[in-house]
Amino acid sequence: MTDQSPSNLEIITYPHRQIAKRVFKTIEITSTNDVMLKDPEKIFHSGDVLWSLRQSKGHGRYNRVWNSPQGGLYFSILFEDIPRLGSLYPYVLLCALAIRNVLADRTGEDFFTIKWPNDVYADHHKIAGILIQSQTAYQSSRAVIGMGINLNNPMQHISNLRLPAISLYELTGNPTDPKSFLEDLLDRADAYYRDFIHQRFSHYLPELNRLLYSKDKPMILTEGKHQQIVIPREFTKDGYLRCEEDGETVILMA
Repeated sequence: MTDQSPSNLEIITYPHRQIAKRVFKTIEITSTNDVMLKDPEKIFHSGDVLWSLRQSKGHGRYNRVWNSPQGGLYFSILFEDIPRLGSLYPYVLLCALAIRNVLADRTGEDFFTIKWPNDVYADHHKIAGILIQSQTAYQSSRAVIGMGINLNNPMQHISNLRLPAISLYELTGNPTDPKSFLEDLLDRADAYYRDFIHQRFSHYLPELNRLLYSKDKPMILTEGKHQQIVIPREFTKDGYLRCEEDGETVILMA
């Protein structure tokens, strides 16, 4: 499947949620982010989720290819009437926290961390990524937060990855039911969203900063073709990263 029509989509409803009340499921799609943003038939409403078992054109930041074979978990959440993309940055961090905490709960391990701006790591291996994108038309902005999690898809044998990666299966040796994982994750993301819209993001900052990848240690950040060495210090109340570069304090925005 490339561009979906409603008849190709299974719809699962969760009335108790504020977001992710409707989850649209399909077998294969180009990119969940792209399809939700374009949506010429106006299928999707704010808060809807599009979940695909495979993506043929999955991508990350700077249009980097995101390997999306069957076995991983790939989905996007739509937000409509967004005043500015930056207003969602704190919630992107809460989505990363939701992924991280579901992984920790399911493994009993505490080595999962959040790497700014959009990754979840298991030790020093990437296990999940997040991509936020937006589109503006006729004074109205739509945004999607796309997430990809390596569940049952083998990653360690792939030689052309930009960064080392791993899957939950490779960590535990046990397969994971994607629907069960997604339901746990969306329940948590919904709870975090309720706190986010009620201005309670700051309550999560101590936990987020405890889980900051490479906290107080030098690391290389790659932005497009530009690389810089920074020392991450903390996340800010706006969802930015406060870090040190060449002895100076700088604030990085996603």
